[in-house]
Amino acid sequence: MATLIQRQFVVLSFITAFLFVMTGVLSLGGNRVAISSSAIQQAASHISSLAILGWMGQEIPVLSETVQAQADDRTNSVTGFLFRLATNIQPGDLRSLLGRELPGMVTTEDARFVVQGKGASLADFYLEYPAHPRQVADQAQVVPIVEPKPEDTTKSGEAKPAPVPNSITDGKKIVYVYNSHNRESWFSETKPVGTSVDHPTRNISLISKHLSEALNERGIGSDVSTHDIYQQLLNKKMHYSFSYAESLQVVKAATEKNKELYYFFDLHRDTAPRERTTVTIKGKTYGRVLFVIGKRNKSYEKNEAFATELHELMEKMYPELSRGVMEKGAKTDHGEYNQSLSPGSLLIEIGGTENSVQESKNTAEALADVFATYYQQAEKVGKTVSDEPAKR
Repeated sequence: MATLIQRQFVVLSFITAFLFVMTGVLSLGGNRVAISSSAIQQAASHISSLAILGWMGQEIPVLSETVQAQADDRTNSVTGFLFRLATNIQPGDLRSLLGRELPGMVTTEDARFVVQGKGASLADFYLEYPAHPRQVADQAQVVPIVEPKPEDTTKSGEAKPAPVPNSITDGKKIVYVYNSHNRESWFSETKPVGTSVDHPTRNISLISKHLSEALNERGIGSDVSTHDIYQQLLNKKMHYSFSYAESLQVVKAATEKNKELYYFFDLHRDTAPRERTTVTIKGKTYGRVLFVIGKRNKSYEKNEAFATELHELMEKMYPELSRGVMEKGAKTDHGEYNQSLSPGSLLIEIGGTENSVQESKNTAEALADVFATYYQQAEKVGKTVSDEPAKR
């Protein structure tokens, strides 16, 4: 017994000395190493209750005997926990080793489907490529899109009835549509530069404008941002990773002007291949929708519930248009997505790089149909905007 205690003392002394030496080396080298609370939480989440009781049982014999009687599986060892805490690698899961280095290699800590649409896969986990500076420099060569004029008559020659603006929302503008990555474009509109498929004007902001117009036509009061977030970042000499922080300021300014705003739709364009971002319904082709929820938002469950309701309603009205509801973990770079602003705040992927502007506009119209139906149904059961919990 005395020999065992001596060995343990020697081992602990050696480890303590090693830590002191490593701390000194790192300090001299100007490095700063920190273990975040989120990393500890993620690591601890993979430890079973039996394992924790087992460690405690080393000091409390009764607990040790209880654990031994309940389970013989000791795979959740102290060394395994410390290894995971230090390296963020889950023993036995190769994806945790390669996931941060290989595009498309996603772990369940990065993302998971809350509701999975047909054909959806975590392989579709989208990557956020910044717009290339060359595409900004080429603005003088931009050929503006000529928008088709709306038809004023029906096929029978009769005049189309004028929409009643904001009739459902009683004149209130309750929806704000914007783009944190406003330069995201399509292969049909621009040539890729490096890994980015972006354009200064022919981009996802066209779809936001179309969605806002479609909502207004259906009686849902809506406004749309015209801010060029990427250009604002360039002007401020800020990195692309600050896109959401910059768009947050835009949204907050909008809410200061209009306190009625409750639903915030941040539209994006995905990078998944066409076969997974496209669907044909009754002869019309659409870019499929993916709802993305960020778990850094402490109240993400409310946003998730809202997205799930829209997904389920979309499945009824436009089968297979939705790819589902994806949840991105708290460890991802932008896992909040300005969604703490309101339970009605969503990040919505519409189509992918291989879709067209028209296909994406078709989706915007379908999304407007779905949301208008959702809102009217919510009103019927007394779930009006005024009844929702305060967002600010």
